[in-house]
Amino acid sequence: MEIFDGTPRDKFYDVLFNANRNLVEDELDNLLNSFSLMSEFCELNGFDVWANLNVTEIRDLSDLYIELTSNILSKNE
Repeated sequence: MEIFDGTPRDKFYDVLFNANRNLVEDELDNLLNSFSLMSEFCELNGFDVWANLNVTEIRDLSDLYIELTSNILSKNE
């Protein structure tokens, strides 16, 4: 089945560009809000996120892509 072809990243972008725009905007706003809150929390607690990250390391974001895709699809029905 075509639904199982490709990577979680590929499927995320398929959904991102084809789902209801308002739902996608809401999900991206939620993601950015979470990132902003976590960054602020780290800063307030004296943890410099960027200084402590190995930016050359490429993380596997499959779980995040799957979660975001699921969130968008479940609201897009």
